[in-house]
Amino acid sequence: MSAPLPPRLTLCLLLAAPAFALAQSSPGDDDATLPSVLVSASKAGRSVMQTPASVNVLGGDAIEQAHLETLGEVAQQLPNVYLTNFTRSTPSLTIRGLGFSDDESDSTSTSVMLDGVPIYSMVLGQLFDLEQLEVLRGPQSTLYGQSSMGGVVALRSRDPGRILGGNAQLDIGSGQRRRASLAMDVPLGEKSAVRIAAGGESADGFIDNPRLGRSDTGGWDSAFARIKLLHRDDAGGTWRLGLHHANMRGGNDYFAAAPDAREHRSQAGDAGTNNVKYTLLSGEYARALAGNTRLAVTAGASQSEWNYWLPRSTFQARTGYDMKNVQWSLEARLSGGEGRLDWLAGVFGAHITRDSPYDFDSMPYYLSGTTAGVKGSSAAAFGELGWKLAPAWRLAGALRLQHDRRKLDWSSRQAGLFDSDGDGMPDTPFDATTVVNDAKARDTVALPRLTLEFTPDGAQFGWLTVARGYKASGFNLYATAPDAAGTAYRPEYGNHVELGYRLRGERRAWELAATVYHTRLRDQQVTVTDTNGQSRIDNAGRSHSQGLELTGLLRPAPTLTLNAFAAIAHAEYDEYRKGAVDYAGQQFANTPRHSVGAGLQWQPAPQWELGATVTRQGKSNLYPASTTVNPAYTMSNAHLDYHAGKWTLGVYGNNLADARYFTRALANNIVVASAPRTWGVRARRAF
Repeated sequence: MSAPLPPRLTLCLLLAAPAFALAQSSPGDDDATLPSVLVSASKAGRSVMQTPASVNVLGGDAIEQAHLETLGEVAQQLPNVYLTNFTRSTPSLTIRGLGFSDDESDSTSTSVMLDGVPIYSMVLGQLFDLEQLEVLRGPQSTLYGQSSMGGVVALRSRDPGRILGGNAQLDIGSGQRRRASLAMDVPLGEKSAVRIAAGGESADGFIDNPRLGRSDTGGWDSAFARIKLLHRDDAGGTWRLGLHHANMRGGNDYFAAAPDAREHRSQAGDAGTNNVKYTLLSGEYARALAGNTRLAVTAGASQSEWNYWLPRSTFQARTGYDMKNVQWSLEARLSGGEGRLDWLAGVFGAHITRDSPYDFDSMPYYLSGTTAGVKGSSAAAFGELGWKLAPAWRLAGALRLQHDRRKLDWSSRQAGLFDSDGDGMPDTPFDATTVVNDAKARDTVALPRLTLEFTPDGAQFGWLTVARGYKASGFNLYATAPDAAGTAYRPEYGNHVELGYRLRGERRAWELAATVYHTRLRDQQVTVTDTNGQSRIDNAGRSHSQGLELTGLLRPAPTLTLNAFAAIAHAEYDEYRKGAVDYAGQQFANTPRHSVGAGLQWQPAPQWELGATVTRQGKSNLYPASTTVNPAYTMSNAHLDYHAGKWTLGVYGNNLADARYFTRALANNIVVASAPRTWGVRARRAF
């Protein structure tokens, strides 16, 4: 049974009350012509105000100023968005409690898109040269299909400018961090331009290893680059072509027992390897057609690789993998409207090839070597029909029909010594290889959504959404037995209802938003650890995620913006027993029950700009089979920038209170520590 929601709801309302009172009593003096920010992930070109979903949009400049360089660091600043990660370059997001098992699963709970093209989020690494980053919470399966039960993260790179110019930036910070980047716009004529962005970073990390006499444990070197072409043709169409690449190389010797991890120490006997890289090609075409109809086509492909090898001392064995992913996708859609009706129709296709081996080598005693090759494809048709019932009311029905297929080829070699005479000493060799070929999993699903919108005026917007979410079936790629590998786990479904309301004051001096949601899950895909210590995907019987998000923004003066949020995520198993363990009533892993935050942006003089945020995350459990509890912690970040002509000089600090917490735990309670207090200075020159 779930705990009652009202006490937590009352707490969050009390936390948000000061912001609400300020907003009502201080209308502010802001410019009424503030530009509207469009949400590309909604596929409708709507502003944040008019998007019927709980959404956050962060501008690229704000991300850079706040020194948020990974998805994990962004997650710390948003309501009901959390992270679990092995390293700063491989974050796995948890939205409203969904996503903690993504690194083990054949699919993900959150779709991550770069310029409209899906990318395997675990290799995304550093963020750079973005126009904006959007996070939509709640199932988005009607628009995005099988990998969006938790939500969608959409990244948009900066478009090329029409004037020759750019900027160069140099950052130097704690942990011997050094980062240099360059971006430049090059016009190619009246209708074309190209933008080139590139850079690199190196750092020593933040963990000491007295065993190896090193203070650079967890360090990294990275390089990133992007070239993007923008062209407007004679027919009024807009072309965007992009080539994106990032490569991050580092060690893997930061796992430690909790006492050492809290002090940022490691006793690993060697460095290990943790390298991630990707190359992504994106293409977009948009054009207005006759009859108030618009065409949008998005196509792309990506190739990614993750080389992950633990130090041999962690398990007294060589353990890890070299995983490769190749995927491509194509989507085309038409939209239009006339009178009281509007509509959208589209088709989608995708293909993915994944090579997922895993080795555990402690020979001569034991060797487990598996290879798993997965080929998957998706095909879908989707559409939406909207009807304006009355001047303030719109009813929209949407449906997606999707077919997903997976095919697995798998083999496993198990070798070593076993105790044949019972004296406790392994003495007899064994060596066996098993194979599974052409195992198949297929899902054909209908994903409906019904939304009722209320827009009494330009300063208010409310919505009620009922939708179905879905996460495809798949295979346990790292299983060591043929029955476990060849038997697909079931698809995950969620019935979702969400009620939200936004309002803002005169001249946009204040803004408030509230969202209440409930998602009832069936056959939720969760990570469990078996008696041999192996983790794999299992299906929980029934579970749910419910809660709320409150956000507020106040502009008491043109130069000052205050914001705050409060959130609850009550995500529990209802019917799930594995062996002797009954998980009913247990909160999902990596899901704080509550989070709150506040921030400010202040420009006391034209040359100066100050930003600061404070967030509080409630306690949570790490990893499903771990008893490690992450205590509640508070994060505080700040930055100060000075502008002088074409120069910008800045200083920043993250985790200023030096909060100690963990970001991951293994089955034997070995954990990964969070980053400590970090600081840096930067210089930027425009040209």
